[in-house]
Amino acid sequence: MNIKAEGLVEPDVARDATYHRAPAALRERITSTVDAMARAERGPMTRRYFALAASFVLVGLVSWNAALMHAAPSHDDNLASEVLSAHVRSLMTPGRLADVESTDQHTVKPWFAGKIDFAPPVRDLATDGYPLTGGRLDYIDGHPVAALTYRVRLHPVNLFVWPDTSAVDTAPKIETIKGYSLAHWSRGGMRYWAVSDAARVEISRFAELMTSG
Repeated sequence: MNIKAEGLVEPDVARDATYHRAPAALRERITSTVDAMARAERGPMTRRYFALAASFVLVGLVSWNAALMHAAPSHDDNLASEVLSAHVRSLMTPGRLADVESTDQHTVKPWFAGKIDFAPPVRDLATDGYPLTGGRLDYIDGHPVAALTYRVRLHPVNLFVWPDTSAVDTAPKIETIKGYSLAHWSRGGMRYWAVSDAARVEISRFAELMTSG
């Protein structure tokens, strides 16, 4: 006990107090309440972390898919590559350009009978500066095609033709690849691809003549 100057005795609370252990049920309620408060404080932060992480994943997936779509060549790109390769091959070996050499469309068209299961439209554009020179068989897009050969001045022109019943009529699309001029279009259930080392404007005019009839 503490003795003050006045002579009074004051109890020492910290020393003389009686301690009682809290009941188990009360301790459990207090513990549960503290845990719930801690979870409530952590919950929004955790949810924010998850939301932020999910947003990064989503952006990454979208960017990856966009990159793949941009990088992957289209069907037309693949066809352009095949057409250009076939054109170059036809010029590499003498006599490879045409299996049947003729300026007469009535000679060239019948030549394909029995060799392919369709009759390619054959036109002679000699009066317009694009004389027919013959034809041959080639292989494009996984199947045989008719390759009609023309000439504009000293430049050979390959016109590849094959049926495609799903194709709708389209106007000629002109492009330049590795110095070669290409034109492609669809008409009457047929696909057409023309290619030459002639000037772009000359292939554009050739395509216009072919689609004007």
